[in-house]
Amino acid sequence: MTPEPDWQALTDLDARVVWFPVRHHSPTCARLVTKLIRQMRPAVTLIEGPSDFNDRIDELFLGHDLPIAIYSYTRRSDGQRRGAYYPYCSYSPEWQAIQTSREQEAAVRFIDLPWAEMASLDDASHRYADAELRRGRYVRQLCERFGVEDFDDLWDRLVETQPDLSLADYLERVHQFCGHVRLWEEEISQSDLRREAFMAAGIERALEEFEGRVLVVTGGFHSSALCDWLNGRQEADSTEPAEVDAEPEPMPVERGIALTPYSYEQLDSLSGYNAGMPSPGFYHQVWHDRKQGGEFSYRPLLARVAQALRKRKQVVSTADLIAVETMARALASLRGRTTVWRRDLLDAVTGALVKEELEYGCDSPFLEEVLRVFRGRRRGRLADGAQLPPLVENIRQLLAEHDLVPGRKCERELNLLEPGDLAKSRVLHRLRILEIGGFRRIDGTDFAVRDDLVRLWELWQIGWTPNYDASSIEASRYGTTLDEAATARLVERATGDSHTADELAGILLDAAFAGVEVLTPELIDRLEQQIHQHGEFAAVAGTLRHLLFLYSYDEALGTAGSSQLGQLLREAFTRAAWLLEGLGQSGGQDQQLIEGIRVLVETFELTEHMLDLNREEFLGVLSRVEADHDQLPSIRGAAVGGLWSLHAADTEQVLADLLLFSDVDHLGDFLTGLFHLAREVAQRNPQLVRNIDELLLSFSGDDFLQALPSLRLSFTSFTPREKHHMLTTLFDSLGIREMQPLHALEVDSATAAEALAFEDRLYRTLRKYGIRGADQ
Repeated sequence: MTPEPDWQALTDLDARVVWFPVRHHSPTCARLVTKLIRQMRPAVTLIEGPSDFNDRIDELFLGHDLPIAIYSYTRRSDGQRRGAYYPYCSYSPEWQAIQTSREQEAAVRFIDLPWAEMASLDDASHRYADAELRRGRYVRQLCERFGVEDFDDLWDRLVETQPDLSLADYLERVHQFCGHVRLWEEEISQSDLRREAFMAAGIERALEEFEGRVLVVTGGFHSSALCDWLNGRQEADSTEPAEVDAEPEPMPVERGIALTPYSYEQLDSLSGYNAGMPSPGFYHQVWHDRKQGGEFSYRPLLARVAQALRKRKQVVSTADLIAVETMARALASLRGRTTVWRRDLLDAVTGALVKEELEYGCDSPFLEEVLRVFRGRRRGRLADGAQLPPLVENIRQLLAEHDLVPGRKCERELNLLEPGDLAKSRVLHRLRILEIGGFRRIDGTDFAVRDDLVRLWELWQIGWTPNYDASSIEASRYGTTLDEAATARLVERATGDSHTADELAGILLDAAFAGVEVLTPELIDRLEQQIHQHGEFAAVAGTLRHLLFLYSYDEALGTAGSSQLGQLLREAFTRAAWLLEGLGQSGGQDQQLIEGIRVLVETFELTEHMLDLNREEFLGVLSRVEADHDQLPSIRGAAVGGLWSLHAADTEQVLADLLLFSDVDHLGDFLTGLFHLAREVAQRNPQLVRNIDELLLSFSGDDFLQALPSLRLSFTSFTPREKHHMLTTLFDSLGIREMQPLHALEVDSATAAEALAFEDRLYRTLRKYGIRGADQ
């Protein structure tokens, strides 16, 4: 059970160690910690932050444009690559503590456990989030007591809306609040306990190293625990896991840390365990106004909302703005505030301007614009002198080498048959795989559909974007060079649960676009695992189709004959053949399944000897599918068509199967499968076309009308020229040497079939009643 905090020690401003609790990105915390440092003049300020950045802490004084973040990244022993951020904006208390301490000539140290060493225990990628303070019964009960909606409103009520809050009152209020949040916690996480043990050890080292006073700036949730550690009230073994037999956690095998640009949009988009202070643009205005010595004014924000709405052609009159302001002031007064605040403005806009939209569940442009203005548009930029990861330097070198350095937005067309352009394409695709800002493929040959391969080209849009630097730095978790990083990203995408056919195809095509250099054994192994784990025949066959193209035909991308792709192709072929034999009846997927069988047969025809495929085994699979009485007619037709095209079935066997499916309901489906797999041999076989003709002539008009849709579908496998050849083959087999010209129908085939069916019914009725003309 968590002990009662030592409230006196926590709030003692005269003690050697002063505990300053913060909510990350709080303007009031930032203002008061600045004031405290100037009054206290500590020998050292210890801050909750990544201790593995201490040897580079001088980079924080280079004059960056805020917001920025410290980005920590790691590759663990289980192969996972992850990154986490420690963001800083102008009103972050940690940032103000860092800058003011340097101003007062105090040393600055980060004391938190390096993120790489706790990544397996903590999923939060935003290291200055409020997860600990947001959760729990204590916060819920306080929200109910104060009549506020959530933790953000509660914090505003207790802290941010109190411009005259003194240091002593702040420490008393925030330590009491955060301490009770912790007291009411049912269990403290192992991650928090490990971090606190590490931070406590850092404080003890600082007390030995420095003779003067020490200021400790941490999240309020940790302050009481750290104070207890220092005063001997926290047991050292409380950081040990409860289950000693638990599996060992994956350890970091690679790690890195660097500064990166950040943005208010990134701060505001966080949620769940990553949630922090919302609406950074709003709180930036609060910080700015109070730093200038004045009161916070909401009117500049409201004016920006009005301007933005008018730019969007949204009608907002002066009367509307007056209504919003009047309602906001009334709400603030009702809530006991002396100034209009964030929640008051949001509710006032909703009440005064948003009318029908919310009632009907629609988005409101007014509310959207308020939230956008409250979010702010600030985006950070690193100053010269910041140490950058090796990947960033490698990217810059390659872009310069290939004349692809992003500047003003432009378009570049590449001919993939030209070696120089192909090399440029591979660099650009590796950047795209890593989601580096500023590079976008906007047109070109579609290698997924492959409907037009006459011209092999790409069109890229290249231009500097604000997130170019940040995305390059953040991609460093994947490797130190561009090809290594692209490979690692593809490996990551290929890891995990079974992927859809489109996802696997995307990974394969991206690997081909990026160049054979990225087809490392690890990536091949992951893709093999995905293929082997997949349980859907159509999905694996779809992957097989892409592999076959890349292996057999694709000279442009340099993948034809690749031994790595050959290995994958063999695995996909074997898996697809196995799944085909166990295929049940899958209604509504006939075309996908037939196409899958066609790809299997084509793969066997093209690579039987190159990949040493077992002919006897594959023909056995097709034979068993063809003889399966429980299988769909279309699948059995495709199976016998595959056997026929591979010279493993003769005409007699095909005709025997045709008779099995000669009824109205099944003939068209059987022929669809047969024609799709044996198009060449079918159109030239007189016995087959004559038997089909005899079957169709035996149908009544109504039967023919019923069979027509599936029959029409089956003949779509043939081109008009091939259909004409089939007709010639039929006439030759019937001894008709001179074909009469065929007149074009003045109606469509469906209408003609309906007319024939009506005529057939008419003649049957005439015959039934012995009426003259029935034999015409």
